Order: sequence, then C-alpha cells, then structure tokens
Amino acid sequence: MFQYFSTKTGTFFLKLIARLPFGAIYFLSDILFVVLYYLVGYRQKVVFNNLRNSFPHKTEAEIKVIALRFFHHFCDLTLETIKLNHLKQEELQQRVKSKNHDIINQFLLAGRSVTVLAMHYGNWEWATFLASVFNGKTLAVYKPLHNKRFDFFMNQLRARFGAELVKNQHVLRKVLTAEKEHTPVIIWLAGDQTPPWFHNTWFVFLKQEAIFYQGPAFIAKKFNTPIVFQSIEKNSRGFYTSEFDLLIENPATMDENEIIKTYIRKMEQVIEKNPEYYLWSHKRWKYKRDIDVPLNN
Repeated sequence: MFQYFSTKTGTFFLKLIARLPFGAIYFLSDILFVVLYYLVGYRQKVVFNNLRNSFPHKTEAEIKVIALRFFHHFCDLTLETIKLNHLKQEELQQRVKSKNHDIINQFLLAGRSVTVLAMHYGNWEWATFLASVFNGKTLAVYKPLHNKRFDFFMNQLRARFGAELVKNQHVLRKVLTAEKEHTPVIIWLAGDQTPPWFHNTWFVFLKQEAIFYQGPAFIAKKFNTPIVFQSIEKNSRGFYTSEFDLLIENPATMDENEIIKTYIRKMEQVIEKNPEYYLWSHKRWKYKRDIDVPLNN
C-alpha cells in the first residue's frame, strides 16, 4: 500500500506523519480503516478468499469478524511502520518486549551462526530494532520492492538499529564470507513470502497448496545453523511481544523439505490462535501447482 507514496513528495509526507504522537497516529489509523474497508474495499476479495480457504470450518459471520479485525490491525501496522522513522530505541524497547533472545546469543557465543525464521504476523517491521539485542551481526534478508524510491525509504527504516539489509539473492554469498572469516551471524528472514511461479517446492500451508523458497532450508542445512522461530504477538495497540523458540538445533541432520514443513506447522499454530494478525491481504496462494509437480505433504 505504501507504493502510493513513492514520489519524493510522498516520502516527505510520510516523514511528517512519523513525527505525530501516538494518539494522532491511531486517530489516522481509524480514518484509514473506514477509507480502506468501506470506501475503497482494499483487497477485500483477496482477504475473504484467503480466510475462507484457510478456515473452511468457520461460519461466514466468524470470517467477517476476523476480516474486520485484520483490517483494523493492518491500518495500525501501516501507521506504526511510518512511525518507525521517528522512534527511538528506548521507546521501542518499551513497546516491543523480547522473550528468549538469549537462545540466539548463546549460539553466537559458541561460534555458530543462527537462522531466524520470522513471518508476516504482528508487527514484523518494528522487530528490526531487535538487531540491537544480539551479540553479532544481523543479516536482514529482504525482497527488493519494485519502486526504488520507496524501497530505499523502507530499507532506511529497517537498518536504523544495526541490521545489515541483504537482498535475498545475495544472502548465500554473505554467509559464505562469514563462514570463511569464522564470524557467526544471524540470518533473519520472513520465510512465508511467495516465490516466483517457477519454483517447484510445494507444501500445504493453512489447508492450501503454496510454494515456498527453498533457500532458507538449504542455507541452514548446508552450514548447520540452528533454526530459531520468531513470533510477534500483539498485546494492545502499539505494544507487542517478540518470542524466539528453538525450532531445529542441527538442521544438517534433516531433509530440506522436512525443515520447511516444521516451519510451516509452527506458523500455523501461531496463526490459528489469533488469525487477525496475519497478512491476509497478501496474494500468498495466487499460483496453482501443475499436476506433474510433487506436493510435499
């Protein structure tokens, strides 16, 4: 949605919004909800289809409640991401509580790099400040946006607290360099993004067939980096809890597809608990599997 502010004037406007107090931020969020949901109907078809397919056992009334809650959260997330441009680390420490990040630091102190698998849930943009709590370099893997000006704006936000932004096609080179230098790093990424159509690693995710990038599992297995899962629960408006759980300690002993399935099952547990905080407006299931392509079930 931010692409609508992709001009130089637009990004200047976003920076002005970032200076507003939180009361004004959430007032704007309430207005944005009315505009997006009732006036524009922003991606309503996508959201409702994704929810119906993911939760076939729920009634239409239940689906609508989740959708409304999602749109309210999505508007909060949008304004909170803009606000990140003007937030200090001390304030974020009060608003994003971190649980169990010492799991990662213990591996780093033992000389092992760590793969952190996150997801588009809660407020993943605010979580970038957590790079400051790790005892090592954080490689924040991202998929470049089509609009270069907005891509630059977002990357400035994500790198404010010490993370090094790495394009997804460059991450293997970065990890190889770290291994040669015997420097443990954190490879941090959201593994639930949709790969291009030509990828052929298909799994069942939320009762629907979906493609997943093989890269995170390949890197974790190749370098035997422990895999830590990150979830970000929303406690109330503007307050979150980020929790890290050890998912796989020695991925070298596992098949890559099993690694991905373990990650998927963990995501599903989190989403099913509070589904309104997942990014339902994303066209996660837009591709269809060819009949001759195997499904990893």
